[in-house]
Parts: sequence; structure tokens; C-alpha cells
Amino acid sequence: MTLPRHHPPETLLLEYATGVLREAQALAVATHLAYCPDCRRQAALLDELGGVLLDTLPPEPLAQETLAAVVARLDDVLAVPVPVTRTMTADFLGGLLVPEPLRGYLARLPQQSSWTVLTSGVEALHMALGHAPVVAEILKMAPGSALPVHRHTDQELILTLQGAFSEEAGPHSAKGGCYGVGDLGEFEGGSTHTVVAGKDGCVCYRVLAGPVERLAAE
Repeated sequence: MTLPRHHPPETLLLEYATGVLREAQALAVATHLAYCPDCRRQAALLDELGGVLLDTLPPEPLAQETLAAVVARLDDVLAVPVPVTRTMTADFLGGLLVPEPLRGYLARLPQQSSWTVLTSGVEALHMALGHAPVVAEILKMAPGSALPVHRHTDQELILTLQGAFSEEAGPHSAKGGCYGVGDLGEFEGGSTHTVVAGKDGCVCYRVLAGPVERLAAE
């Protein structure tokens, strides 16, 4: 198995290790770690360092009303009914093996979930993670298909699950290159680019932290 060549930046790993990332972004990083032993080691080190720092802080008493609020939220979570689901790897993606933790999320998708056509050859399956404007989705791209040229208002994360895509950078992006299985691309707000599927197509997990602006092809 080829190891990933594109990794989350150190700032993103630090945010993941300290627990400040939103769920959709944390899921992308955590699933990348399943592919990448180097990032797993780095994340474990950051987590260990964070634990040492916490041990040096004086204890902070928890207000009674705060404790009651936490307990109430736990009761709400336990009361949520389990939706009817189907196994993502068998039905939605034709048996594609998806590592945890993403596999568990996909297995819990409601059975009525359906693909939405974004453009010719590109479909998206929405995942209800977080609140607007955050969008989390599975992208399924046919061989040679492409997302329209677009500009980001905020961060985009793309994790490749199958196949490969090339990121063709626009004038405000210094990136570019090919992303294979396990690679995690991070594209900052203000960047302009397009994503083109390889000769075998690709399947990706994508998170948009904010809306995108579609641009005319250059």
C-alpha cells in the first residue's frame, strides 16, 4: 500500500489533537490518520504534550449549574432514536473499503440518502455534520470529470478514498498536484482552483467550511 504524500498542516493536526476542530473537519483528519502512520505518531505526540500541559494547570471547580447542563445533554443524546441505516461500503460505494472512523459515519446514514449531481460526472452525497455554512459530503467523480473552477471563502479539506484527482491551482493558489488514496488536501479561503478526477475516477470525502463562488473557466 502506498503511503500518503499529502498531509494536514501542523496547525490542523494541533487543532485536532487539542479537540478544537469541528466534527466534519476532525473526521477528515482522523480518517487520514488511519492511512498515515507518520501523522498518527505526530498526533499522538501532540496529544501527549497537551496532556502534560493540562496536568500543570491548577484544578478549576465546576459550577453546579454547568454539571446539570452537561447531564441534561447526555440524556438528550441517549434519547435520540437510531435511524434505519444500510452499510455504506456495500450499497452506496459498491463495496469500497472505507477506514474508520469515516466508515462508521457512512454506515449510519439514513436509508433515504441519495446522490445529488453537482456537474457532469460528479455526484455528491450529503452528510449532516455540523451547521451551515459547513458542508460535509462524499464526492464521486467519473474518470476525467471536473468540478467547475471556484473560489473558496473559507477552508476546504478533501480526503481521497479511491482513485486520484489532480488539483489545478488558480492564480491565487500556490498548490497543485495529484492526490491519491489517503492524501488529505487543505485549500485555504481565498484560493481559486478546480479538481479533476484521474483516469479511473475517484471517491473523496470533502468538507467546505464556507460557501464557494463558481467562476468562469480561465
